[in-house]
Amino acid sequence: MSEPMHCYRHPRRETRVSCATCGRPICTECMRQTEVGIKCPEDARLPRGARAGAMKPNQILKTLLAGVGIAAVGIFVVAYILFALPFTLLISAAAGYGAGTLINRAGGRNGGTVAILTSVAATAIPFLVVLGPGVLEGIVNPIRLVAMVIAMIAAGVANRQL
Repeated sequence: MSEPMHCYRHPRRETRVSCATCGRPICTECMRQTEVGIKCPEDARLPRGARAGAMKPNQILKTLLAGVGIAAVGIFVVAYILFALPFTLLISAAAGYGAGTLINRAGGRNGGTVAILTSVAATAIPFLVVLGPGVLEGIVNPIRLVAMVIAMIAAGVANRQL
């Protein structure tokens, strides 16, 4: 069984309840029942969606790990699949949106700045790895660069906040 925590407002009171938004431990006197669970008094006063984009450390870690995984798999996809198929621009938009959605969901669907930047970077890295040598030599197809930009935009859009 887990160790009891202590209320952040009343340090002498043991509790096993924590705020659904910020995760701080709260006692029965401090807890506020809301539509989305039990919250601390500060978070219960905020309008719904006011903490959107505020990510906890474990959500940031999951977002970054998902970004690394997407980038690693993306190198193979860009190098061997994406440019071999017709409709490269459309497929790159779909791939970018899918990558952004996976990273968004891995991070708890907060869609914060970290998730957006991770999605855009994880989508751009495979293109840069594959296209980098051609860009340095000046022999890259401009459509492939446009495909990279479209994929990056789609990844960022996947993390938008509604």
